[in-house]
Amino acid sequence: MTEEDFARLKGRFLKYVRTYRMGDPSEQRNIALKRTHTLNVCRDMGFICRGEGLDEKDALIARTAALLHDTGRFPQYAKFRTFDDRTSINHGLIGAEVLLKERFLEGLSRSEQSLIIRSVKYHNAYAIPRLDRRAVFFLKLLRDADKLDIWKVMLQYFAQPAQSRAAAAGLGLPEGADVSAEIIPVILENRVVPIALVKSLNDYKLLLLSWVFGINFKTTFRLFSGRHYARDLASCLPQTGEGRRAVLHIEDFVSSCAFTKKELGKRKRKRNKKPVQK
Repeated sequence: MTEEDFARLKGRFLKYVRTYRMGDPSEQRNIALKRTHTLNVCRDMGFICRGEGLDEKDALIARTAALLHDTGRFPQYAKFRTFDDRTSINHGLIGAEVLLKERFLEGLSRSEQSLIIRSVKYHNAYAIPRLDRRAVFFLKLLRDADKLDIWKVMLQYFAQPAQSRAAAAGLGLPEGADVSAEIIPVILENRVVPIALVKSLNDYKLLLLSWVFGINFKTTFRLFSGRHYARDLASCLPQTGEGRRAVLHIEDFVSSCAFTKKELGKRKRKRNKKPVQK
């Protein structure tokens, strides 16, 4: 695979997105949200690939998986007006089907196509399925890059007035005063919260925070910590009760990761180091 292949696929993907343009501005915001999200995931995938030392060929495969990972979101929204897989369709499975049906990946080798298709198909699964080692590696890369931008997207969503939001991002969930009690034990066991337990936006905020337990790469963890996602999401949650207990547990987990503290400390010392006077 080459940079020319990636550029060709990017052009085709953007053309594909334009076919789903909505006449209603409030609905078009949801399409635009996923277009922007896709490009940001590609950017974050580049950061992870460089941080983890991938060679050029593998980085291109990973960036292509990032480019196409949400292909299924556009037909999903067009048909159901939601991004909630529970009440519509599995956007990972539909995305893989679209890529196969439309022969999106023609020109790439069979092994490259297979890695990209499987990454798209399973990127949104609750748990990583049993695949060969190389497929699991690319799937983990995609899941990490996807999370990095979803954290940012949702923080922006929570900060916006209701009338300016891309409404589908909130999955139609009500605000809620606290968090569901059944979520707390899951977090205290360092597990990702299943979407089936989510009943309100506060529950969803805790689900997003719990994704930290599923991070796969050190580079992702450093980006998560450096961007202060845990702090900013925690500030959106009730500061008392069970929700606060869960947040404190997650914050303790993040701060206990030795490699994160070491790398962030190293960067801070480098920034603060005074130039030598000659």
